[in-house]
Amino acid sequence: MDAGDARGRMPQAHRGLSWLLLVLLALLAVGRSALGTRLDSFTVDEPWHIVAGTAYVRGGDRHLNPEHPPLVKLWVGAAMPDSFKLGKEPVLREKEQEREWVEQTMFQRNDAARAQQRARLAIWGLGGGLLLVLGLLLWRAAGIAWAAGTLAFLALEPTIGAHLPVVMTDGPLALTLAPAIVAAGLLASEWRWRWTLVFGIVAGLALGAKHSALAGLLGIGGVLAVAVVAGWRAGGARETFRRALQLLAAGAIALALLWGMYGFRFHADRDGGDGFNRPIAGKIADIGSPVLHDALSLADRHHLLPRAYLWGLADTVRTGVEGRGIAAHLVWGKIYEGRTPWFTWPAILAAKLPLALSALSLLGFALLWRAPLAKTARWMLAALAGAGLLHLLALMDSPAAWGGVRHATPLIAVAAILGGGAVAEAWRRRSKPLLALVAVLFASAFAMTIREPRLWEYHNELVGGSAGAWRYFDNEGLNLGQRFGEIRAFHDRAIKPGGLPMYASYWMMEPQVRAAGLNYHRLVESLDDSNVAGIYDGWFVYGTSDHNPWPQFGWDPAEAFKGMAFAARYGNVEFWRGRLVRPKSRASSLNGLVKEYIYKKNGSDWALVARRLEEVAGVLPSRVDAAVELGNAYLRLGDREHALRAYRRPLEQEETPIDHGIAKSLRDQLARVESASDPKQVPPMRDPWLE
Repeated sequence: MDAGDARGRMPQAHRGLSWLLLVLLALLAVGRSALGTRLDSFTVDEPWHIVAGTAYVRGGDRHLNPEHPPLVKLWVGAAMPDSFKLGKEPVLREKEQEREWVEQTMFQRNDAARAQQRARLAIWGLGGGLLLVLGLLLWRAAGIAWAAGTLAFLALEPTIGAHLPVVMTDGPLALTLAPAIVAAGLLASEWRWRWTLVFGIVAGLALGAKHSALAGLLGIGGVLAVAVVAGWRAGGARETFRRALQLLAAGAIALALLWGMYGFRFHADRDGGDGFNRPIAGKIADIGSPVLHDALSLADRHHLLPRAYLWGLADTVRTGVEGRGIAAHLVWGKIYEGRTPWFTWPAILAAKLPLALSALSLLGFALLWRAPLAKTARWMLAALAGAGLLHLLALMDSPAAWGGVRHATPLIAVAAILGGGAVAEAWRRRSKPLLALVAVLFASAFAMTIREPRLWEYHNELVGGSAGAWRYFDNEGLNLGQRFGEIRAFHDRAIKPGGLPMYASYWMMEPQVRAAGLNYHRLVESLDDSNVAGIYDGWFVYGTSDHNPWPQFGWDPAEAFKGMAFAARYGNVEFWRGRLVRPKSRASSLNGLVKEYIYKKNGSDWALVARRLEEVAGVLPSRVDAAVELGNAYLRLGDREHALRAYRRPLEQEETPIDHGIAKSLRDQLARVESASDPKQVPPMRDPWLE
């Protein structure tokens, strides 16, 4: 007897209590999230999504922030108050210029605190609703014990709680893929048209949440394809054809929902244009894989998907699948050069999941392996395996892991469903020892996490907890700018009265800093800077990860901190006071200023660019972006020999490993320059670090 049949014969009072239980668990998840994120400032990406979503809702255009599909942005944009001002949008050139305009819009034209409060309420509503949908589908597919156990797991899990109020796409991806997995189990076991509709809707929501949903949906689709073929044994060709038709209908529903999020237009904008910060032809041209390049070109040429979606998919392939040229990685306390090691993502999950919840998930896997499961549950677990495996393989295929656990949130949902299975199996067996073990694991998870004030930063005891995780990892799972409130408070209390400048290597949004009135200074604030020795006196904001030596990048913390006195630490943010003497830090800041001159201010004094970047390259010969821009400047000046020297410099230095794809691009550019009759006719090389 399937769980759904049992649910149908459940007394009305019991059904009411089950509904109430699921609603309370969804509310518990939101409440725990509120408690563990109440001190958080914006992540560095949230203003982008909020401003873009507001523009989507008010104007209908979809060219802002096409890196991500529209689901979250539309939801939050609809919740922004009428008083939220967008202002005049410039003609966009490059990602960083778009980011700057978005951040100025948020922090200098609006009440950012009010916007964050409104956005958090909206996104909690979305996340809470998706949790309830997941619980209801699980109740129908596998019983109330499984549904309640899964929601209790997610309510206690810190990473999901951290993402519930955040206007980013990783949490919604997990909370749309999980219902898609369960709906696929219901469809594959019953082949009723209502489950075709439900699966199509939740799959469409997943597509609209994040591009990486494609991996998990491909795994689910493979399982459903097997279920279609299995129809031959159940009813021959007719049954197989009927199932295939339903699967195609589900896919059509999902695609229709995705197109609807883009206004049922191929072009991003209502006037038939595509006002992206870079044309899609250039985005697709950056893709190194011929197969993926040709597939995206075909889809764009024949209007198979909205152009804004394809633009974002090209960006995902370029930065996520092929990598951003990051050639050294800190994984479990050791630096690895080249690609990340195969165990990177299991290691990240092992450090991020509370140990008790990991144990609960493993218990569920062990108990369900040979359990006499109903047909629906078996198909659901097959879809779970397909989605989880494909998403994990997609992560492992990526050469870097800069996003940390937020890119693995679907795997947390997989673990939660397995944990819910442990609860269901213990309840089915009426085993007191198993029920006691499950209760102990939930109680332990509660005890391990309830005192964590910043859920985003949570790491478990395997890596020394949240306070010690920086020794083991250096990715966005440590922080993503949410400590700005503490930075501002410390500045106003300890820095502002003395009048000394504040410098920062910790990632902060500069418009946010300026709007808050902080006495913040860049190390280099003018292209006329002459502080070649790199001597600075004042206050310095660093991340805890800056204590890790990175010889591959010439970073020695003993050198950087030797002239300073430690003042305070807030999570992964530290304040130091004293003197910094470091030409490399000055060169890095100068490099950023030159790029702003080129890409934000449309500067064209190439002799000035070359002169300033020669300073950078002389101190930081491994900086690929500096080398590329320096070579490009010399090309525009018609100086072949200096252009060749600039492009060669990163390849000839031995201090820092260079990503093999970037190395190939540099060699290809060298060949073009060497063979050209006029260097001015050689197209400048695309800076690979602009994305």
